[in-house]
Amino acid sequence: MRRRPHTFRVPWGVPAVLLRVLLVAVTAAGAMLLVPVPLWRGVAIIAAVVGAVVPRSLAAWIGGACVGLGMLFADPHPAQTAIAVLVVHAIHVLASLAWTVPAWSWISLRALLPTLRRFVAIQLVAQSLAFGIAMLTSPAQARGMAWAAVAAAVVLVMGAGVGLFALRRVDADVAAVHSAHGGRSGADVGGPA
Repeated sequence: MRRRPHTFRVPWGVPAVLLRVLLVAVTAAGAMLLVPVPLWRGVAIIAAVVGAVVPRSLAAWIGGACVGLGMLFADPHPAQTAIAVLVVHAIHVLASLAWTVPAWSWISLRALLPTLRRFVAIQLVAQSLAFGIAMLTSPAQARGMAWAAVAAAVVLVMGAGVGLFALRRVDADVAAVHSAHGGRSGADVGGPA
């Protein structure tokens, strides 16, 4: 009698390496569509490949930044802005998944549904804001609206700072619960219970 190795089947599963392939494909498509400078296209695609192979290098986010910043070399257009909002957000989501899901594992499509719901919800808000700002400014006013980008960056940094401060306070308020002294459990390593 031959013993079979244990296997774990994932219903409606796909190889997790597909997430990394999608990361490179989305970054490459975004770079080719949005970035007019060939050097920045290449940097974005190379960064996406490095980020797919070594997710902890954070290179995928550099690729996303190259796609977003590369648009500064092109004339502003609402359709390009909408595509950029979609592509940069997709790069962020795929890079985050590539970082947390091992490449050679399988992932259930059902497990990706909450991520997809969050992606769609954020896109509805972000696309609406991008469209509204594009409609409020005419091309003649756009040059005088540079202050809005600086103001948005300041608000973003302040929001991140407030969020980090709040997280630090919440973490400081939590009292550590240690194991009972005397080693009754036999596994007292002095850490939280």
